[in-house]
Amino acid sequence: MKQVVLKGAEVKLLIGGKTYPPCKEVTYKINYGEEATYGIDSAFPQEISTTRVSVEGAVSGIKIKSVGGLQGYDIKTRIQDILHAPYITMSLKNRSTDKTILWLPQTKVTEETISIRARGVVVVSFRFKAIIPYNELDIS
Repeated sequence: MKQVVLKGAEVKLLIGGKTYPPCKEVTYKINYGEEATYGIDSAFPQEISTTRVSVEGAVSGIKIKSVGGLQGYDIKTRIQDILHAPYITMSLKNRSTDKTILWLPQTKVTEETISIRARGVVVVSFRFKAIIPYNELDIS
């Protein structure tokens, strides 16, 4: 099996099908919910069972030229409508082959950090949680 190493410039971030400016880093963790199942009075597990799958991660360092953060990009709804905020779709794709590295069709932004730096550059970072993680093999 050939090992592929992806560099940052080879990966693009899409949210709602729209490509976003290069970011500094994208991290995500998929917990497959594998836990030991024990019998009555057993010191050793009888099997490893799937319980609950969870996906969470962070996107950091998206540089923008104006204020408004994620609301300015239509990623996050207005603060008055937070209870009715829709899910967003996020995906990471290999820029040269357009193959999907990760596709998250139901994602919610859970936290946003805005950093205003010298010369008017605004940097937005956010954390997210998603429902189901798909990769290229799952989609095909």
